[in-house]
Amino acid sequence: MSKKMFVLLAAALTAVFAFGGSTVYQASAISSYTNYPSVSAGSSGLQLEPTLVYEATAFSEITQNYLQSPRPASLVLTPDEDMNVTLGESTMTLASAFDSFLKGKFIPVLRLSAATVQPFVQWMKETYTITDIMVLSSEIGVLETLYSDEVCYLVNTIYDLTEQTIPSDRYDLWEYIGEANAAGCNVLMFDAADPNIAVASDYVSAMAKSCWAYAENRTEGIAAVAAGCYGIVSADASVLRESLSVFTENGFARAQHVAAHRGITAYANENSLTAVAASANEGATHVEIDVQVTADGEIVLCHNSQTNGTANISGWYFASVPLERLRTLFLEDYSRKYEETYPTLDEVIEVLSKTDVILILELKLDGGSSKAVDELGAIQRIKEVMERHPEFEGHWFAITFYAPYAEGMREYMPEIPVGFLGGATSGKESENGQSGWGGGWTGMTNIASKIAFLRKYNIVLDETYENSTNTMAQAYLARGYVQNTWTFSDPSHFFSKANIATTDAAEECAMFVKEISAPASIEEATIAAGSVNVSCTTYCGWQVQRECKIIEVGRGDGTVQLLLYAEQDTGNGTYGLYSTLFTVSLQ
Repeated sequence: MSKKMFVLLAAALTAVFAFGGSTVYQASAISSYTNYPSVSAGSSGLQLEPTLVYEATAFSEITQNYLQSPRPASLVLTPDEDMNVTLGESTMTLASAFDSFLKGKFIPVLRLSAATVQPFVQWMKETYTITDIMVLSSEIGVLETLYSDEVCYLVNTIYDLTEQTIPSDRYDLWEYIGEANAAGCNVLMFDAADPNIAVASDYVSAMAKSCWAYAENRTEGIAAVAAGCYGIVSADASVLRESLSVFTENGFARAQHVAAHRGITAYANENSLTAVAASANEGATHVEIDVQVTADGEIVLCHNSQTNGTANISGWYFASVPLERLRTLFLEDYSRKYEETYPTLDEVIEVLSKTDVILILELKLDGGSSKAVDELGAIQRIKEVMERHPEFEGHWFAITFYAPYAEGMREYMPEIPVGFLGGATSGKESENGQSGWGGGWTGMTNIASKIAFLRKYNIVLDETYENSTNTMAQAYLARGYVQNTWTFSDPSHFFSKANIATTDAAEECAMFVKEISAPASIEEATIAAGSVNVSCTTYCGWQVQRECKIIEVGRGDGTVQLLLYAEQDTGNGTYGLYSTLFTVSLQ
């Protein structure tokens, strides 16, 4: 049963109310609270500033920290099986704690276990329904229980992996990302002290998820921020404030992900094998391609449902033409000099299989038509392709305009993240006289209705870039949704709050700095001078020398902890990039 149908059937058992133009099914709890507290950015220069999450140790400290600047956006509490919260010597009901200390101020984050998840479900149904609430747990079953419930699927969840060692090979983390996605979870939390925290942060965000880190002290907090984590959690509120205090320069803690839109199209046909291969060579971290399904169930690349504008013959619908006949055509939207035809998804994977590039599949597939969805089983055909290429596991996610494909992904490949592109219409739904995506799409400016919509289908936030994307980024980020924006025509995306920026000009980013290397040692005189020339890695993998500002974080016995900061001129302006936190010997 699809998630949509599950929720609609459950509605018969629940009371209904609406907010922000989106209908949400709720239990008849004694009390309910539907407001979403605002989340403001702190005082750092970071383009994407991490959410500060405070794990309270005393009730008195909650109010004190609300008055601090920057203040936490979220507050972690651990209720017992009776839904009471004990901090220090004081105990009160969860409902009283929320009303007295969190309501309208913090996003509640509850630590739950197998013993407390069912009492919480009943609490949400019978005692107090809070729509803007999150749950943190190290037990995947807890997250699955919440997402399968007719009320608690609205709860944003965080998969606590702080007890797990982060591997050096990022794809070894796919198991956790897949588990989390299947459980409707968009946030994965790791130990900030793990030396591979930057590996986790980079890969989790590359898969359109949000990476949080738990920090015990200032050094761990700074390391987590410098690694590019989107949430910093601590039981020491001063750690949260001090973690941001050193990041005064404008820019990114971690290099922005750059996705080549339909491949590199400056000198190749869009959605061609040449364009895909060029994306890897030019240093794109992702390549976004559009897929269609042929009459004989093969998956091929093209933006349009017909061959119009891309081949030497127009008017052929992919869903009505078998692959063998389709491959008699030549691509020529850029030039026919390559003598290429429409590539299959199998061929694309073979080109990318030995690279580190992530593949973003836009599920066009005949515009969500009944023929593509029902007769040709387009999502099932994509699954078959992926099963033929186990070596590519963890290298892709999907985006779509169409409800049947979001629902199909949940049914056939629930571990794969799916992004929402807007529009919310479907050919299949139109044919059946239905409204797109249950009529749930309401626009960027209403947080409550948008989060409810995203949770309902377990889809992430992939939007066409507009001013409101930047304006609302902090509010969405605090709730586990990173901004992945489509589509830019130049490197101006480096000045947006974008996690993954899809661009028609990925090749222009090839020589921009992606990573700053740490020197093996440093002299006191160099630190005093405030800058150092170091080797840096560009997006396309070249090594270049850059002058970097030195930011001293702390000292030990003959060692110093440093961050480096470099500026990059894009031609559209200058943006900054930080190194990870490192320790070097003093000379």
